Amino acid sequence: MPRLALALLPVLPLVAACAGAPSPPEGAPVPVVLMTDFGLQDDAVGLLRGVVLARSPWSPVVDLTHAVPAFDVAAGARLLAEAPEVYPPGSVFVVVVDPGVGTRRRALVARLASGTLLVGPDNGVLSLAIDRHGPAEVRALENTRFMRDRPSDTFHGRDVFAPAAGHLAGGARFEDVGPEVTDWTRLTLPRAARLADGGATGVVTSIDEPFGNVWTNVPADHLEGLEPGASVAVTVGERRLVATFVRTFGDVPVGQPLVYVNSRGHAALAINMGDFARTHDVQPGQPVTLRPAR
Repeated sequence: MPRLALALLPVLPLVAACAGAPSPPEGAPVPVVLMTDFGLQDDAVGLLRGVVLARSPWSPVVDLTHAVPAFDVAAGARLLAEAPEVYPPGSVFVVVVDPGVGTRRRALVARLASGTLLVGPDNGVLSLAIDRHGPAEVRALENTRFMRDRPSDTFHGRDVFAPAAGHLAGGARFEDVGPEVTDWTRLTLPRAARLADGGATGVVTSIDEPFGNVWTNVPADHLEGLEPGASVAVTVGERRLVATFVRTFGDVPVGQPLVYVNSRGHAALAINMGDFARTHDVQPGQPVTLRPAR
């Protein structure tokens, strides 16, 4: 570490104290993780960071993603689902994919079995993570002490969710955010199905950008009838083709299509060093069928 940085370390707590910031909580600082559909074109994400840090200046504030497709609650739920097991237990997530902002939809805080907290709208965006990492306790965020004064009707990320996350990361009690609720919104997503011939059917869940790989909801264990190197008859939307079932991209020549199990444990389609989605005009939501080629 540079000498100047070392010299400043003893001064930082004094600077925070002089600025009127809260005292650091006992133990390690609590990370705050941001996930939104805001993009990075304006100051929205920076404002979330500032609101969190004003309430918990010791917390590292990191980004999961700000590229959730706009208004796509289901995509946000899928992107959030795995994250709590990757970050330290007790982290606080701020999730803002909120097309119903300002309406009667509730604000929620969920506490997972690990102690990790999820803060966001009651539109289903939290539901896959809650189900995956429960059992959980969910409370309606109603205590105005956890919010900024005079919240905007159209920017609850800044005025409701981020300040609540900052207070919680700074040591506020989860039980104080509001009453416990059990009727929070749960998403119902399409399910994949096994086929009698050893294949499976499902839907395209997302496009893995910038590579154009096509991710599906077909779990790896639905492909037990396929061996590495096998030819797979693929139907996606109206397009039909034959691809090779492989472990990784380089197992086929450049430019050739392939079926593989992605990092989330689901079947995916790709072209080695190419863009499957654009080549075959694939969009999320399209049906997909994978079966041994005859």
